[in-house]
Amino acid sequence: SSWMERISQWTASWSSHGLNLFGVSTTANGTIVSSNSFAVNIVAECTAVGPLLLFMGAVAAYPTAWRSKGKGLLLGAAVLTSVNLVRIMSLFWIGSNYPRYLDVAHLLVWQTLIILLAIVLWLFWADRMAVARNA
Repeated sequence: SSWMERISQWTASWSSHGLNLFGVSTTANGTIVSSNSFAVNIVAECTAVGPLLLFMGAVAAYPTAWRSKGKGLLLGAAVLTSVNLVRIMSLFWIGSNYPRYLDVAHLLVWQTLIILLAIVLWLFWADRMAVARNA
């Protein structure tokens, strides 16, 4: 399988684990997360790869030391991946309990929030780098 397929499988697996921690009984089989009453397929666009590429490109383009860029990339990867898992878990819950709101939550709310998070995270990091550079 391709690396994107493996990332989608990883995302499905960890989303299922998270849901189970919150008492939602799910299983992950490949890229499918399912319960007795609902299932989702985690495709490439459901992973944190898109927001991460946006964030990583902005960090890489910023004029600062590679060590600072490395710290920024680690921060971004941790935050965006974690928030993306919360996103999928919340969408699974919404789809299971309030299916008529799933499209709005998925396509309007969460897609907007995850991209804004990548931008705000970069602004936070860039502001810290500017402060460090001017100190």
